[in-house]
Amino acid sequence: MPLEEEKEEVEQKEPPKKPKGNLLMVLVIVLLVILAIGGSVAATLYFAGVSPATEEVSSDGSEAKKEEKKSKKEKDDKEKQPAIYLVFEAPFVVNFINNNQIRYLQINVEVMARDQDVIDAITAHMPKIKNNFLVLFSDLDFEMITNAAGKQKLRELALKELREILKEEGDKNDVEALYFTGFVMQ
Repeated sequence: MPLEEEKEEVEQKEPPKKPKGNLLMVLVIVLLVILAIGGSVAATLYFAGVSPATEEVSSDGSEAKKEEKKSKKEKDDKEKQPAIYLVFEAPFVVNFINNNQIRYLQINVEVMARDQDVIDAITAHMPKIKNNFLVLFSDLDFEMITNAAGKQKLRELALKELREILKEEGDKNDVEALYFTGFVMQ
């Protein structure tokens, strides 16, 4: 009998077997949570522009980052070139009516670019540019141009008009700035 008692004791001392499925399920859930957190962090860094990990490919097959670097280099090259100014020889003189009074406006204009081709294009299309500027300037509200903000807005409109003319004519429209070097109202 002593053997039988030992056998019973051995059988009783064995711990009950736990199912392994629960442990496996916990490991899978923990790995999925870690993967989700890592993906969230990676997406946040990507959209915030912190991580330069991936390069976008545009629809024509070229890499967007290489294009960006190329355009940035071209822009830096343009900034390194000296400014070229073109003075419009004659001032623009327009008249308009304000409160039943005839008002006069005289504006001297200069443009700046960093490419001689742009300056040449402006010179070539000077009649059209002068015409459009005269129309733009004569269609002004007197109250608009009596303050600095209005003059700045007019300068921006004239620059936009100049760029549009050059674009319509198929020329480079890289005019960097347009300046009023004389502004007389009466």
